[in-house]
Order: sequence, then C-alpha cells, then structure tokens
Amino acid sequence: MSELMNKGIRGFANRAAAVVDDIVLFAVAIAIICVAILLLYEGATDFLQGDRHSIPHIVSDLLFVLIIMELFRQVSRQINRRPFSLNPFIYIGIIASIRGVLIMQMKIGLGEAEWSHGVAVLLADAVLVLIFLGGLYIYSKCRKDVEEH
Repeated sequence: MSELMNKGIRGFANRAAAVVDDIVLFAVAIAIICVAILLLYEGATDFLQGDRHSIPHIVSDLLFVLIIMELFRQVSRQINRRPFSLNPFIYIGIIASIRGVLIMQMKIGLGEAEWSHGVAVLLADAVLVLIFLGGLYIYSKCRKDVEEH
C-alpha cells in the first residue's frame, strides 16, 4: 500500500514540476518575443530619426533581434518537448560573429574605430564564423550517423 502511495506522490510531483516548467517556459517565450518587438520598434524609430544612432547601431539591433529569435526557437523546442539540439546555439554564434564583422566593418568605414584594432576584431570574428561552421558540419554529420544506426 505504501509503495502505491509513493508512486502516486511521485507521479503528482512529476506532473506539478512539468506544469511549473511549462509556465516558466511560456513566460520566457513571451518575454523574448516582447524584447524582439521592442528592439524592432527601436530600430525602426532610430532609422526614421536618423540622428540619434549610427547605421552600425541600427544594424546591430536588427541582428540582435535575429539572435533573440534563435533563442526563442530553442525555448519553443523545449515547450514542444522536442529533443535538445545544438543547432540553435551554433546559429546564434554564427549570427553574433557575422554581426561583429558587419558592425566593425561599418565602424572602420565611418572612421568610428581605429584601423588596426578593427582589423584584429574582424579577423577574430571571421575565424569564429569558420569555427562555428566547422562545428555545425561536424555536429550534423555526427547526428546523421547516430540516426542511421
């Protein structure tokens, strides 16, 4: 009888934990969408006003929205109980590195950054993009091999 009671308590605790997990994940998903919308609004108003921020800042904000949406996709995968994947995080790394390349390129072009420092940052970001792409390739190959067996 006590073993049956323990199973019932464990089952209830597991269901309660799953409900709390879902509530937190939905709250995070809503917050991520709200932040993305606010950043898009800020980027649009900055673009229309033109004098508040430079073009690199606006591009940076828009690419940051892409990064946030990749995080949303991962949260969405968790909500839908799909298997964990590294792909969204690799994509975030690639987008962030490309964002760094674009922003530094624009800053160098506009004279907002010192050339030698800018080139070093560009090189580092370009190497990161290549590393992430290599990681994505290897991860994809490993997943295919695991799925085939």
